[in-house]
Amino acid sequence: MRNTPELLAWLVGIILAVLMVRRGGGKNEKLFLAGCSLMFAARLASPLLNELVQSLPRNGMSYTEIATRMSLLSGIPTSILALAGLVCLVWAFWVRFRAGRQEAA
Repeated sequence: MRNTPELLAWLVGIILAVLMVRRGGGKNEKLFLAGCSLMFAARLASPLLNELVQSLPRNGMSYTEIATRMSLLSGIPTSILALAGLVCLVWAFWVRFRAGRQEAA
């Protein structure tokens, strides 16, 4: 429930990116779409992976081993997705504004 506003924001970004791509968008718009989609997938997968990891049997594991398992199985995959999405978004804006600066000169 607490991720709902962020999920809605990324969904709005996806919808806007799809509209831009369908209207003849280029590389920037496609990168924007990929970035929004990856960020949406990361935020959607995070609670699902956390629940999956918590449902695994613990069989006398220490708290350190449980934290390590949770980090490896849920934290790292969602972090990689979010980082890839952030890279796509930054790249899209970088290319867009860098290209605009070169055309003006």
